[in-house]
Amino acid sequence: MEQEVEWLLNGVEMIYLGSCHCEKIKFQIEAKKIYENIYKCNCTLCKKKSILMKAVHKNFFTLLTGVKFLNSYKWNKRIAEHFFCNVCGVYTHHKRRRDPNQICVNFACLENVDLPNNSIIEIVDGASHD
Repeated sequence: MEQEVEWLLNGVEMIYLGSCHCEKIKFQIEAKKIYENIYKCNCTLCKKKSILMKAVHKNFFTLLTGVKFLNSYKWNKRIAEHFFCNVCGVYTHHKRRRDPNQICVNFACLENVDLPNNSIIEIVDGASHD
């Protein structure tokens, strides 16, 4: 695995930086284990995005820069809110409908973290909620 950008935070959590392609939007997450709670969703939107997502508690997500470059998309029950850059178009994160205390980030937006192999990726049945 390539070197991960991570720093100890209070001896427990690690900080991971992320951004969209043009880097107008930058964020950080704090996580104990970066390869836990990674999933793909099979709802109609996520299937079209084909994104790997990392779930973290909302208190462990910080938008560092770019709020003016964020657009959002809500659909169906209009509970989940999906955010993307209005310059480069990259989906960066969303507020989760299943658990409003979680933010999910586009795993590929995290800096210096390799994509995991398929054996640890959970499939979430979002299609049942469409």
